[in-house]
Amino acid sequence: MSGSLRELWLRGIAFNPAAPSDVLIRLLDQAAGEAGQLTREGRDLPDAVIDAALCHPARAIRRRLAGNRHVDPARLAPLITAPSGIIRAALARGP
Repeated sequence: MSGSLRELWLRGIAFNPAAPSDVLIRLLDQAAGEAGQLTREGRDLPDAVIDAALCHPARAIRRRLAGNRHVDPARLAPLITAPSGIIRAALARGP
């Protein structure tokens, strides 16, 4: 599958409201590329995906989640104490 077709396919999955949580969690992987990043900041997410992103070891994933205006700010509260200033700044600019 060509790179551009793969990216479009992953974006379709990322924004599909019927996509199961376990599939969306797999999109948190860096291999998902831009589709995974868009998932974390461009749509409402199921609780299981939010939980996985909140404790993910990659700072970029937590930073993108912090800026997601579709997620209830109360769910993002654990990021207030993040050791990374970048994540706290994204949270302050976020929803």
